[in-house]
Amino acid sequence: MKLNDLTLRPATALPPQAISEDVLREKYAKGAEKTVADVRKRIARALAQVEAPGTREKWGRAFVAAQEAGFIPGGRICSAAGTDLKATLVNCFVQPIGDSISADDTTPVGIYDALQQAAETMRRGGGVGYDFSPIRPAGAWVKGTQSSASGPLSYMRVFDESCKTVESAGSRRGAQMGILRCDHPDVRAFFHVK
Repeated sequence: MKLNDLTLRPATALPPQAISEDVLREKYAKGAEKTVADVRKRIARALAQVEAPGTREKWGRAFVAAQEAGFIPGGRICSAAGTDLKATLVNCFVQPIGDSISADDTTPVGIYDALQQAAETMRRGGGVGYDFSPIRPAGAWVKGTQSSASGPLSYMRVFDESCKTVESAGSRRGAQMGILRCDHPDVRAFFHVK
């Protein structure tokens, strides 16, 4: 069977539930939108804009049909597509982090550069994931500053506090995830913090 042979079958309609309508109005309906059909039409029109001008109406209908058949676009798409919000339509991003405060010859993305980029991503509605493993362990000697490293956990706290302060595309606080490799010397302390 080829993909073209598949037909969309409408999902079995369930009666509207009060909680679903509340979430729709609070998170996704914009302006004069009142129903899920209104939201679906806005999303479909927005997604069809990337298609060739002569095919946009056809693609808009196809996008509405897909949603009516059960396809649910990501939350950022449902919330921001076709609006004036300066938001991302992508839910999740991975932000690289280096082992220096700022970018240099050996570190393309410094720790605070990554923090600034993550804050902007969260402000526009995206969630951010980080691998803090490149940051040297707590107590490691830093030759350039003749000091001891504070370790990845101290920076994780900074990222956490930043996330608490950034409102994400007008509706919620930021979302993020941090990881640390299992062979990093600070991984046991990371377990307790996590």
